[in-house]
Amino acid sequence: MLKQIKDFGKRFIDYTIERDRRIYRLKHTPFCLRISLVNRFWKKYGALAVCPHKVVIDNYMGNGYGCNGKYVTKQLLESRENFDIVWVVKDKEAMHKSFPPGVRLVEYATKEALYEYATAAVWLCNYHLVKYLNQGLQKKEGQVYIQMWHGSFGIKKIENDCGMLTEMKSWNYLAQKNAAITDYWISNGSFETDVYRSAFWGAGEILEYGHPRNDIFFRGDTGNLCRDTKEALDLEAASRVVLYVPTFRERGVSSAAELPVGDLLAALRDKWGEDYRFVVRFHPRMVSGQRQSFLEKWQGFPVTDATSYPDIQELLLCADLVITDYSSCIFDFMLTGRPGFLFVPDRDSYREERGFYYPPEEAPFPVAETKEALLEQIKCFDIDRYQKSVAAFLERKGSKEDGHASERVARLVQEICGKLKED
Repeated sequence: MLKQIKDFGKRFIDYTIERDRRIYRLKHTPFCLRISLVNRFWKKYGALAVCPHKVVIDNYMGNGYGCNGKYVTKQLLESRENFDIVWVVKDKEAMHKSFPPGVRLVEYATKEALYEYATAAVWLCNYHLVKYLNQGLQKKEGQVYIQMWHGSFGIKKIENDCGMLTEMKSWNYLAQKNAAITDYWISNGSFETDVYRSAFWGAGEILEYGHPRNDIFFRGDTGNLCRDTKEALDLEAASRVVLYVPTFRERGVSSAAELPVGDLLAALRDKWGEDYRFVVRFHPRMVSGQRQSFLEKWQGFPVTDATSYPDIQELLLCADLVITDYSSCIFDFMLTGRPGFLFVPDRDSYREERGFYYPPEEAPFPVAETKEALLEQIKCFDIDRYQKSVAAFLERKGSKEDGHASERVARLVQEICGKLKED
């Protein structure tokens, strides 16, 4: 009903963001309403003190306990210091069981969430705070914003480097504002540092700590975690898993339409002599109807939809093989040394839509533009050659991944909070 009301309103009202004001214009009339949300923020939250022990964390617009914030949270809890750790989530009733004791939850994009941001010493995020800046959020003196981006050594261009995104003027202004108020950017190496400087309008202070979420791949005691993850997905503990992660398209299409699931599973069985389960992780922004159409198309095959699973790193940890088109998750997965493949049937159109930092062939993964090529590459895959390519790629990109990134970020948070307490 709310969406219908909004769609009806768009027929009569133009809405834009100009600087720090929402502008509502009645179409075909001179009527114009300007609302300063910044002034409203200062009136309501300006006098509230910053809590020196409070840390507020958001994983990709409220998507739950995952990505970099999860592993920093674990470090902060292990420190046994008296942190007030607040996670912003889209459905706290549904998600509360996935969070450990010692973490508070608030609903994403609510007044309660804005209050937590207004009073936290540290903001830890992996995406822009555009939603909150559009509600008037301002960073106060003493607050520190740490950006732990959700990408990696990825191929596809992002943010300021992507013309498709910068054409959206209201988003562009708020994204630039977000970059301007960010104090620290957490990078995983020299390549990503260069991307940050270009994509985030110069960025600020960049710390090459590695990505906390990738520490999981350097642990030796992950057997129980893999078992629990497979159990949560109703997979047998001994199941061989091929994880498929198609990325998001602004124009609504997906390479998933071209993936030959049945032939793929047969090719994997022929290559490695075992049956595989097909686990798919759709992008959270893909509409549910499109996801359902793919799942219906794949009925009859051993397919599991893991889109709602909160932590993709745990899925990567359990995967024996990963296939994607342009998702940067495969650049995390390569740290395991296990096989990865790029299936890019729409490479030319995606390059025009989004743009690449480098050709897919410069990555260590076999690249296929047709289903026939993908099946042939699986048949001819050479694990030794692949692992050598991964090692060379990581060296070229100046990787700093070593399994201790979450410790470094947690130490930074502790230092920030400790200094604020002293002051």
